Parts: sequence; C-alpha cells; structure tokens
Amino acid sequence: ENLIMIMLGRRDQWLRHVADPHDPRIERASLEVALRRSVASLLAEVVELVPLALIEELIELARRAAQELTRSGADSPIEACMALTGLPGTEPDDIAAWRGLAHLLLTSGQAWRQRVSANTGFAPPSSTTDKTLKAQRKAMKDRFAALVEQLDAAESLRERLAQVRELPELSYHDGQWQTLVALFELLRVASAQLEVVFAERGETDFAAVSQAALLALGLPEEPTDLALSLDYRIQHLLVDEFQDTSLNQFSLLERLTAGWAPNDGRTLFLVGDPMQSIYRFRDAQVGLYLRAWRHGLGTVELEPIRLRVNFRSSATIVDWVNRVFAQTLPRHEDVGLGAVPYAESVAFNPTDVASEVVMHPLLSPSSRQEAEVVVNLVRDSLHQYPQDNIAILVRSRTHLVDIFAAMKAAGLRVRATDIEHLGERQIVRDLAALCRALVHLGDRIAWLAVLRSPWCGLTLSDLHALTSGDQHSAIWELLQTPSRIALLSEDARKRVPEFSAVMSQALSARCRQPLRQWVENTWFALGGPACVGALRELDDAQAFLALLERLDVGGDLVDLAMLQAQLETMFAMPDVGAGEQVQVMTVHKAKGLEFDTVILPGLDRTAGSDKAQLLVWMERPRPTGDSDLLLAPIKATGDDTDAIYRYLAQLERRKAEHEECRLLYVAATRARARLHLVARVSWDGAEQQQLKAPVRGALLSRLWPGLAAQFSAAARTCRTNEDADNEQIDAPPRTYLYRRTLPWVGSELPAPVVPVDALALPSADTELGGMIEFDWATEVARHTGTVVHRALYRLAREPLQSWTAARVAALRTSFARELAELGVPEDRQGDAVSKVEQAVQLTLQDERGRWLFSAGHSDATTELALSGALDGRVVSVVLDRTFVDEQGVRWIIDYKTGSHEGGGLERFLDRERERYRGQLERYGRMMAELDDRPIQLGLYFPLLGGWRSWAYRR
Repeated sequence: ENLIMIMLGRRDQWLRHVADPHDPRIERASLEVALRRSVASLLAEVVELVPLALIEELIELARRAAQELTRSGADSPIEACMALTGLPGTEPDDIAAWRGLAHLLLTSGQAWRQRVSANTGFAPPSSTTDKTLKAQRKAMKDRFAALVEQLDAAESLRERLAQVRELPELSYHDGQWQTLVALFELLRVASAQLEVVFAERGETDFAAVSQAALLALGLPEEPTDLALSLDYRIQHLLVDEFQDTSLNQFSLLERLTAGWAPNDGRTLFLVGDPMQSIYRFRDAQVGLYLRAWRHGLGTVELEPIRLRVNFRSSATIVDWVNRVFAQTLPRHEDVGLGAVPYAESVAFNPTDVASEVVMHPLLSPSSRQEAEVVVNLVRDSLHQYPQDNIAILVRSRTHLVDIFAAMKAAGLRVRATDIEHLGERQIVRDLAALCRALVHLGDRIAWLAVLRSPWCGLTLSDLHALTSGDQHSAIWELLQTPSRIALLSEDARKRVPEFSAVMSQALSARCRQPLRQWVENTWFALGGPACVGALRELDDAQAFLALLERLDVGGDLVDLAMLQAQLETMFAMPDVGAGEQVQVMTVHKAKGLEFDTVILPGLDRTAGSDKAQLLVWMERPRPTGDSDLLLAPIKATGDDTDAIYRYLAQLERRKAEHEECRLLYVAATRARARLHLVARVSWDGAEQQQLKAPVRGALLSRLWPGLAAQFSAAARTCRTNEDADNEQIDAPPRTYLYRRTLPWVGSELPAPVVPVDALALPSADTELGGMIEFDWATEVARHTGTVVHRALYRLAREPLQSWTAARVAALRTSFARELAELGVPEDRQGDAVSKVEQAVQLTLQDERGRWLFSAGHSDATTELALSGALDGRVVSVVLDRTFVDEQGVRWIIDYKTGSHEGGGLERFLDRERERYRGQLERYGRMMAELDDRPIQLGLYFPLLGGWRSWAYRR
C-alpha cells in the first residue's frame, strides 16, 4: 500500500508511459531496444575514456592473458578478449569482450588490480624452469603493473568499467516481463481510483493539474481548439530557470509553440544555467536544456547566448570556483545522464583583500566540534564585518541539529527558512503530547511527556517514583492513587493536584466541543501560554492548533498517525525577530540568493539512500530529440540478481553524482566575499601528511580532486589539541528543566473601565452636529483597528460555534502582545485591548455580524488582496471580507472600528457611508472585472452594531 501511495505521488513522471496499454513505447521489443541503446551509450563512453596511448598495450596484454587461460582450460570472462585487435565496439556482441577487459583490470572490489595471477592469465614465473619462459612471464607481469600504474588516476574509466561488469542481459526474462505488465495494470487502476477520490472530495493535486494542461492542448500534430486559440494569442514566451525543466514541462512548451514558424514575429526566450540544475527529485532533466541548446525546442530554432561575467562574487571567489569546479564537474557533456561540463566565469568585481576561501578540516569525529567552529566563524564575521550578512548552507536539514544547539547556547539568533519541521519545536511536541494524552488514556509516553512539560514540570526522579514497579497501569490511574502520590517529592505533591484538577475537567469534556477548542482550553487552563519564552512559540502553537482543526472528527482525533505525518511535513515559522543578518537554509533554498559570507558545514556527511519503488523508470533524452524509456519492476525481497534493476539504479546514482557536483557549485557561488568549507577528516597513515579521501557519497568527495592538497595543508597547520578537544566536546551537555513556578496564577486582568460621569456628557437630546468623535484618526485607534481586523480574520477561519465569550476573553493577552508589537504605549494598552475584545464579542452577539461570518456562504474569503489598473494606474487593495450569498449576490464588506458616543448614531453612519463610498466603489470596480454576479457593498461597524449597504452599479 505504501509503495503504491509513493508511486501515486509521482504519477506525473510515470503515468504518461503506462496510461495507454497499447502505447508502442511500452511494448517488450521497444523497451529492449531502449535498453540496448543505453548500454551502447555506456560502451561508447568507455571507449572515449581509455587513453589512446595505452590502447595497444592493453589489447596485447588482454589477448595474451586470454590465450594463457584457454591453454590452461580455465573458465574466465577474459577469454572473450582472444580475438581482439583493438578496443571492442558498442554493439551487443561486444559486451562479452568489454566484460573480459573489466575483469582483467579490476578486482572483485572494483579497484584497479595491482597483482595478477594464473587466474587472470598471468602464470607465475616460478611455475616453470625454462629461463626464457620465466623471463617472458615476469616481463608480462611488469608490463601489466606499469599499465595499471598509468591508469591509476583515470577514476572515471574505473567507474565505467565497474558498471560494464554489471551490465544486464539486453532482454527481459519472462518472469520480469509478467511482473512489469502486472504493475502497469495495477498503476493504471490505482491512478484511476485516485481520480475518483479527487472527484468525490472536490480536490486535486499538482500532478493532476499538469496532466490536465497537457491533455487540454492535445498533441503538436493534433492541437485542440484551446491550443489553436493560444497559438493565436501568444506572441512571446519567457521561461526562467529552464535548466530545471521536467519532461512534462518541456512537452507543454513544445505544444504551446507547435504552430510557430520562422520570422512570424513571435519570440521564445529560455533562461537558465545548466550548472545550477539541482531539482532532479522534481523530475528536472538538465539533459533537456542541453538538447534545446544544440537542437532547439520542437520546431523552434534557438540562438544560444552564453553569459560569462560574474557580477556577484569577488575575483578571489571566481578564480577559486574556476579552478576547483573545472576538476569537479564532468569534462564531457552527456544528455542522457545530465552531465554538464564546467564553463568558466569572468569576474566583474576586482580582487578584494578581505575576500577569501578557507578550508576548515576537523580532525575530531565529533559533530559538536563542527558546531563550535561554525559558531566561531559567525562570531568572527559579525565582529569584523558588522554590516555584512552570513549564510550557513547545508544539503540536509539533519546536519543542523548540533549547530542550532550551539547557536542558541552562544546567544546567536538566526533566521532559519524552511529548516525546522513544526513537530521539532518543543512547544509543539508538548502540545502534541497533551493532545495524545487527552484522546488516549493508555498512551503512557504522552502522559509522562505532559507531566514533564513546563505546565506541570515534574522531575525525572518524580516520574520514576510515580511509575516504578507498575509498567501497565495508565498514568492517569496512578495520579489518582494516594500511595503513589505519597512517593513524590514535596514540590511534585504541590504540582500534581492542580494538574489533575485541570485534566479531570478536560477529560469530562471530550467530544463536547471541537478538538482544537478542547486542547487549546486545556492548554490555557494548565498555564501553557505563560511558559512561552518567545513570541514565535505562540505562532508555532497556533499552527499546531490549526492543524488539529483540520483533523477534527466529531471533536476527536481518530488518526494519530496522520497528525504525526503532518507535523513531519510542516515547517515552523522562522525567528523574524532575528533579522536577516545570519540565515540558515538548505542549498536548494539559497538558489538565486547571495551573501557576503557563506559557511558550508557537514561536507563529510552522506545523504540517505533512495527507497525501493514498485517500478524503476528512467527517461534518457537523446541528443537529437525524443527519449529512451527504461523500465524495471521492483526486485523480490532478498533478490540481488535482477541485473536490469541494478543497472537502472546505477544510472540513477550517476545522475545523482552529477547533480551533487552542481549542488556544490550553487552553494559556493552564493558567496560574495568569503567562503568557508567545514568537514571532518582523518589522516591516511601515521605520518599524518595526507588525508584519507572522503567516503563516496559525501559532498567533499566530489571536490576532493581539486581540494585534497588544500585540505591536507590546512590540516597540517591545525594547532588544536585533539585529545583536549575531544575530552571537552564529548562532555555531556547540561540539561535544564523549564517549568512554571509555584504558586502560579494567571496574569492579572486590567482594572474595569469606570464610566465617565454622566453629567459631563451631552444629553440624549443634544444635537451633536459637527461633534463627531474622531478617535479613528489617532495612532492608538489605528493600531487597535489593525488588531480587530486580525481577530476577525481568525474568527472567519473557524466555525462560529467554536467562538465562545470565554475563548475571546482568553485572547486578551494575545491582543495586548500584538498591540505592544505595533507600538501602543503600555498605559494605553488596557483600553485598546478592551476595545478589541468588545469588537469581537459584539460581532458574535450581533445577528448581522454572525451572518457576515456564517459558513453558509460560498466563495467566502477574508483579507483578499487584489491588484488591477484603474484610471490608467495600478491599484492594490485588500478586501476585509467577500462572499456570495444564497441569492447569488457577491458581497464586499469593509470593517470600520471607529466608535461614536452620544446621539445621532444613524446620522453618523450615513456620513461614514458617504465618506467611504468612493473606497468601496473602487473595490466593486475591481471585483466586477473578476465576477459577473450582482455586487453589494457593505460597511460593518462591530463596536456599534452598525450597518450600511448599497448596490454597486456597473
């Protein structure tokens, strides 16, 4: 089931291949032709990699080894080299000879063979007493050793020969093919069933939208009416980031430009840098860029323009990148495997003495030492260049655990963009534990986590005392057992009764209110918000509570696994208060950005391996157009003999390795002035002169050909005492228990508002005339209105029945915080908070207010931003609320939070209508461009229960 689910999430990449059972491309013969073409491409690559000067010697030695093996009666792949007079070709019949050469040159571990024996066709000289023959055999072994010594640096050739040894048979066996056909049918049915589910729920996803777009346009040779209409209307197409185009997107562009002809006045402008193609996981195929560069897009011929000047980085950075990445990126272009050679840049900026590229080899295996190095680099940069910005870039978010901890310990605030998952934030973990405890009394882990949370704050020794000797009873049951409570510390005995009272009341309210309200009210009652250390934690809490709202089933949570899965995909909000001077993000997120200083930690770490899939597929774009489709079914558990599956997995690894090189290029070129590379390394030998090569899969291994000498030199000059460092770094970090102090009560509410002496007010009969209250014009009133709008926005997003007077009152602290952030003085906050609360309470009590926020309307949106051209200028507006009522009328509502005291309320509301008529008429004009329905405009005054509306006339 999980395998099918994973496949459905990527169906935009494979459905086009299997949707039509009669598609000739998925016939057995067609797939086997594509497989042969792929193998031929690999063999052609090997031919190119063998040094010309060594071909004659290699063939001579291979032929003699084959002859010796044949004479001895041995059975070896090398015997296929018997008749060679030159390098084998690239046809299927040549595979055996290539396997023979690979077997001769490589060990079973795929390393260059340093020693030969009779098993490889080199009889030992000691096996004969004939001096002439003995000399010949020794000479042959010496010649082979000399050959391998010259090949030792040819790493690419070694890798390709290793792949040659694993080449599959060029046809499917019957069992494979039957499995493949069955998977085709299974995936068709699963995809169709998903469409049924989408239709039932009124939902869709990106894959469905992209497929629908292609279907709507038809084929280039059979365009639909829509395609013909667009062909008439589209004059110019600009595509940015073209290097990350997928096959679906490429096909879409081909269909949009299918009818274009030379000199018809239309232009296609494709912009991209193939060295920055890093989105293979989204089916990006940089080979499509390379093909378009050489042969155009569909019927449209393109004029390639290469830009070489680097306007971002200093000359120091540009020169270093030119030198290192010329050795890192492949030397030859390969459309099928996405191999992009390096293209040199020219620096626009002059050499800067403050610009540098620094290696930081860490001879300790501790990741915490790496974190300390990163912290020191950030500190030094902030001290030396206080106006510059800094970025810490990583390949994987998991590389940042220790770095975040060290940053926090050092008091450095950083802005992390899409780094921390929401479920990793402590406040969310605590809230999730509270939710799980409420819905499942038997979840001991959740109950213990809640008892440990700041709202209760029991120590580990108290938790042990509570549960010791009883591994089966529910924690809630133990909390009701006096003999257990007596075992706790004095502090815990004070905390538990208060906690138990709140939880008892909460448990009795199960399914009597919405899930969010149930958990949130319990959190408030436990004093949860009082334990918040930063404002962003409240944002995280609100995001979690909003998630509960989406997962609510009758006031209960029936799918705990879904809650956990959602928390693992949602990102926590960044610390906006940290500013943007120090930022942490993945390399993918940093693409297109630039920073004065870039720090690249974790270069020694490897990425996780790809998970098994029901179907392994690969499309290899051909240089001149079209593409080859390669397919293999999932291998049986424990079966490592499926050569086609292994072969496709090898091709995917090669594509991934090429992309890793490009990922490093993107990371390095984000730096304007300073670049720091940080990696854990170890010495190769006791003499400590050279470092060991990084493990395969580490990003540093891609850079090693160009950086080995630099890293070794930096390591030799490293003056740290490794033993002392390890002793200090490996010391366990101190842990702290954050909890509420005792006794604890909620924040004191503001003093009640004392009404002004009635004698000082005008009588009800007094005509106010021009005495209109202009409280709306003050700064405090403006900020109060902002917070009212925010509160009504929240109200609109949730069912009205979830908004009780108690819940609104509980938000006073939140209102006060927002007002303080907007700059409302402390001595004015009390009145402002009361006004915000009053506005929300009155809205909920007002029949008109409840109608405005009713869930019965269609197409309802709050805070809708619109932009458009009015009277020759661009205008941007935000509609407080808009919806379509049961009669099909579009309503546009604007809230007004001004107050009015005294008589003449109706006259005041009439004047406000005239005052804001132009504003709402402008909203109506913009909406009329989008919606043909009748439009009504309305002003709502929540503090007054006031309402004015009129029809917009087109």
